[in-house]
Amino acid sequence: MQVVNPQLISGKKILLRLDIDVLFENGQVAEDFRLRAGLPTIHLCLEHAEQVIIMGHIGRPEGKVVKELSVAPIKDWLISQNLSSYLTSGKLKLLENLRFDPREEAGEISFAKELVSMGEVFVNEAFASYRPAVSTTVLPALLPHFAGLRFAEEVKVLTGVRDNPKKPFIAIMGGAKVKDKLPVIEVLAKKADAVLIGGKLIHEIKEQGLKLPKNVMVGMLSEDGFDIAPQTTEAWGELISKAAEIVWNGPVGKFEDSKNDQTKKVAEMILDTSAEIVIGGGDSVAALSQYGLLQKAEEKAFVSVGGGAMLKLLSDGILPTIEALR
Repeated sequence: MQVVNPQLISGKKILLRLDIDVLFENGQVAEDFRLRAGLPTIHLCLEHAEQVIIMGHIGRPEGKVVKELSVAPIKDWLISQNLSSYLTSGKLKLLENLRFDPREEAGEISFAKELVSMGEVFVNEAFASYRPAVSTTVLPALLPHFAGLRFAEEVKVLTGVRDNPKKPFIAIMGGAKVKDKLPVIEVLAKKADAVLIGGKLIHEIKEQGLKLPKNVMVGMLSEDGFDIAPQTTEAWGELISKAAEIVWNGPVGKFEDSKNDQTKKVAEMILDTSAEIVIGGGDSVAALSQYGLLQKAEEKAFVSVGGGAMLKLLSDGILPTIEALR
């Protein structure tokens, strides 16, 4: 997998696949973490390429035009990043939501050829968008292709966690969807000193009677069942404080309700350690943002732009989008 650099894109028209699937509120970008992660690659391409054409998807319009899922707020955000002159001159273009066309997710070659006609080089800076589609896995077969700067960093960091974590190594898994997270828990349990389980996963594991490795510690729930119990957080504290590496994916409770404060306490404990820290998942980022901890997290930890992509790479060691760039 080759990483984009000035020599590879000089004077070329770039098709840049970007992670633009972010939260909107009142027609504006409400959380721009993913977008900011792509800025270094955008600037690199604008500095050296003839033209940069940004493309991506927002939400699940299912092949139909949905006004609320238009890229208009993304364009406003680009303008807020002092890129207005590039948009006005045409050096920077933003395509409409690719998923408005049903051929995007269907992987149809006719749509791929339409996109290819606009550019000469494909750069993938959309680590979070890992499922096969025209703009993620078909275009690399049709054009010279490179990984974006952040995409490459995501692969390097997460592969390092999977293959060679520092010890003691603690993994913390929250949120829901045990079906998706169980393969990751099992992989991490082989490497970690302990895997700590919170969130809805606790309910799901108990309901399904799942058998887990001995070093997987399933937390206790609060009385109302919407958070982990304070004694669980306290018990985890000693393990977290001694860790040399920590991976955290998913809140350990319903953090949106202010009375459920254990996710905040766990986050603070993690960020107060001297460990190498990797954090992933959209809800984890949302929780950190709500608590005013996102900036500290970005300074002290590697915060992945991909929730599902992070879990998939940790469990399988590969993604369709990585394979497509090789």
